[in-house]
Amino acid sequence: MKIFMMSLMMFTLLSAAQIDEFAQSVQYERSYAKALSMAKKQNKLLMLLVVADYCPWCKKFERKTLSSDAIKKRVQMEFIAVAIDKYRDKGAYPKKFYSKAIPTVYFVDPKNQEAILTSYGYLKKKEFLNQLDKAQKIYTEKKR
Repeated sequence: MKIFMMSLMMFTLLSAAQIDEFAQSVQYERSYAKALSMAKKQNKLLMLLVVADYCPWCKKFERKTLSSDAIKKRVQMEFIAVAIDKYRDKGAYPKKFYSKAIPTVYFVDPKNQEAILTSYGYLKKKEFLNQLDKAQKIYTEKKR
């Protein structure tokens, strides 16, 4: 029983490090509240990434799409991004964003905390760039 508990604890600690490491490498926030505050101050759309460390599609999305230079640069310039672990961060972000499917990206209007666009599953770079364009267009038109 001790070995099982130690293994479980090690797995949890290693999993926690993975999302923190990813968020740091792409300069995403890890706190929804902090990201929301920044988005309000900077008048930028909030990009909420919901993933889980055990999810292979999440890892692929992080590694192949979100870590690409073009996507990283675009997200840093135009959005306030926050990475959330679906299970580990439960309670630290609004329940309406508890997605059944992962990875999920919500593009959230910081004024009313409503998703203006939601993207489900793994997307290739070009597909995700299209989602970024679409989200910005909706947000810009909404602000008029």
